[in-house]
This record gives sequence, structure tokens and C-alpha cells, in this order.
Amino acid sequence: MVYWIWLRQLKGIGATIEKRLLKHFKTPQAIYEAEEDALMDVEGIGKATAKTIKKSRSLDKASNLLEVIRKKDIKILTYHDPLYPSDAKVYPEAPTVLYYKGNIRDNSEGVAIVGSRRCTGYGKQVAIEAADYLARNHIPVISGMAKGIDGYAHIACLKAGGYTIAFLGHGLDMCYPKEHIELMEGIIEKGVVISEYPPNTKPRQEYFPKRNALISSWSKKVLVVEAAEKSGALITANLAKAQGKEVLAPPHEMYSPTGRGTNRLIAQGATVYLHPSQLLEERESIQTKSLESKKYKGREVEKPFRELMPIEKQILDSFQGSIKTIEEIEEDTGISQVELIEHLSILELEGIIEALSAGRFKYTVPGT
Repeated sequence: MVYWIWLRQLKGIGATIEKRLLKHFKTPQAIYEAEEDALMDVEGIGKATAKTIKKSRSLDKASNLLEVIRKKDIKILTYHDPLYPSDAKVYPEAPTVLYYKGNIRDNSEGVAIVGSRRCTGYGKQVAIEAADYLARNHIPVISGMAKGIDGYAHIACLKAGGYTIAFLGHGLDMCYPKEHIELMEGIIEKGVVISEYPPNTKPRQEYFPKRNALISSWSKKVLVVEAAEKSGALITANLAKAQGKEVLAPPHEMYSPTGRGTNRLIAQGATVYLHPSQLLEERESIQTKSLESKKYKGREVEKPFRELMPIEKQILDSFQGSIKTIEEIEEDTGISQVELIEHLSILELEGIIEALSAGRFKYTVPGT
């Protein structure tokens, strides 16, 4: 492990060059022992850089850091560790060494929930609902443990018994913001906190864009709940788009300062977020064929991967195998037409019901 830390500490060598060296020499120890001519065989390594690497042949600093890491119960994730998500490695600046506390589980890629520190009640509600839904569907919730949206997302996930990952812009031997110390401890107990920065590294403004890049690179999708025009959450969104990830944003009032950033994301092509089911991967969603079967009214129908909300179950139960108008569903359930329109639209998008002519709806059953 000491050679990995040594590699990460090399001056003037970024993550891209580190990975080229690893591809060529296979291990950090082989890089450490390589001669200048061999180092110069690697693309991007000139004579000056090769000399710098050779002059850095001392493990003292790395050994001292490793001792500190062990004393502070911090673990190390290396680029070659199978727990390092393969999709996260695609990011060119993916660090070759990450420090963490807690447990990194297999298939730890999840969905990022990010947004403003000074969030509104609307943003809080959206974040909590999304995190709770993901937790109940066994999808990791990823965020940055900041005040506001980040904090609400982590807390909601933990309350629902889910697994959450917090990426930090400082060493793991400190907590920022300080008032999140209990939250940090909760995440360590039931999830993991991760940083590319070694212990004793204090938070600095320039570290957080790199933190945001890790959030997006470990995520399958990124939900930007609420963001002003110059919010850091927009950095995460832009990084996610550059990495080919889907970015989602709920619509906000036109003149709301806390929603201008999210509205702009939508205008630039982000997916309009209306329901937590949009956060599931296609293979996990109700539209796929990899679904469980159950009996309904004596027939085999498909059961969605996600857990239906009680109100959705109430709506579906009202069909009783027949075609219904929205007025009839309102009469059967007592749910207002305004609220029904919202839920029926989501159920239609997911393929659970089918909209027919004359304002009628049909509960979709496979094979009919």
C-alpha cells in the first residue's frame, strides 16, 4: 500500500499520467523501481518528469502518512481494487487512491442527489422523497454531506435503512460542516465517506469541484433538486453531462432565485423530474421485462421492481379489470381529479396503465 501512496504524492504527476504509468508498469512498485529510460517509454513522460520521478525514490513520507491513516482508522481504496467501480474509472481524472471510512459495498454506484445549501421547503421535500424511494429500492444515495439538500438526502436514506455515500472535499479526520458530525458518524456506520484528500487536509474552495466530479463519476444519474444560477450543484451537473450521465431536475417557479439554475438545466436538455421512479435504471424500472409475476384478479400480471406508493395501489385497485374514466376513478377512490392526473400520468409513462380515447384508462395486463 505504501507504493500507492508514494505514487499519489508525486509532484507534477496528475491522475491521467499515473494511470498511464500503471498501465505500462502494472504496479506502483514497478514504477518506483523503473529507470529513466523505461519511464520515458510512457506517453506524456519526458526527460524532466522521468528525472523528477527517479529523484522521488523515498518511501519515508508515504510510510509516515500510512501510519497516520492506520491510527485514524482510515482505509484505502486503490485504482486496482475490485471495489473501485469500473464506470467511475472512465473519468480521466479518477484518483488512483481514495481514502474512506465505513464500508464500500459491491456495485456501489448509485444516484446522486445534490442541490443548494439554502434550500426551500419544496427542495427539501423533493430530496427526502427521492432519497427515501432510492433507499427502499436498494439504490445507493450519493451526495456531498453539505448543508441543505445534501444533508436531507443522506438523512432520509439512512432513516429508510438505505446505503449512502458521501464524497468530501477534505481529509476524513475532520468534519465539514462541523454540525454534521453526527450525520458523518451515521454515514460511516451504514454507508461510507470517501475523499481523495489524505488526513490533515483542511477544506478549501478549490477542492470541492474535484469532490463534485467524484459524486458524478460514481453515479448512474444525477438529480439536481434545487440550484441558484451560480450553485456548486451546477458544477456537478455539468460534469455529469460531460461524463455521459443523465441529469434530472424538477421544474421551479420562473422567478424563484433558488430554482433558476435547475430551470436553466431543463432548458439546456436535462430530463424534467416528476417522480422518483425516473431515478431507476431502465433494467430496474417497471418498463422492463425482468419483473416478478403475481396473481391479480385470477390472471398473471407483472409486478414492478419499484414499490408502488399506497395512493398508486389504491388507484390500480379501483380498475377491477375494467376500463375506467377519471370521474369513475375519483368516485371509487375519493382522490381529486387534479391529484389523479399527476399519478395517472406517471403510471402511464411507466406502462402500468394505458390512456384510451374519451378520457378513459385501462390497467395494462401483459398479453391482452
